[in-house]
Amino acid sequence: MGGGHHRQLRSATSESELEGFEFITIILENSSSRQRLPDTFMKMLDDRRPQNVKLRQAGSGLHRLWDVEVVFDTDRHMYLCHGWEQFVRSYDLRNGYFLVLGYDGNAMLTVKVFNTVMCRMRY
Repeated sequence: MGGGHHRQLRSATSESELEGFEFITIILENSSSRQRLPDTFMKMLDDRRPQNVKLRQAGSGLHRLWDVEVVFDTDRHMYLCHGWEQFVRSYDLRNGYFLVLGYDGNAMLTVKVFNTVMCRMRY
């Protein structure tokens, strides 16, 4: 098989080890009020459960920071909740859009948006 470096999925021992971690999520019909984040990301947080994160649109220039509440359900799933609705409306996120989220550390997520034909949206 082809070479390449892959980060082993494990719990992060420090905040700096988690910096640069990226993951993909998809906008579904029920994503307007909350968005589930992958369980792997939550596990890598090593039980450091943030109450809030900041979202920012990826790219050059200054972009607004969005304060978004993080909620954990009884099954230990992690969701972006209060504040997420405004982010969805502002960037006109639609059913079937893909988001690439990168963790920048300090509870900051950088978001790249791809539409249903897999083209990156520029805002």
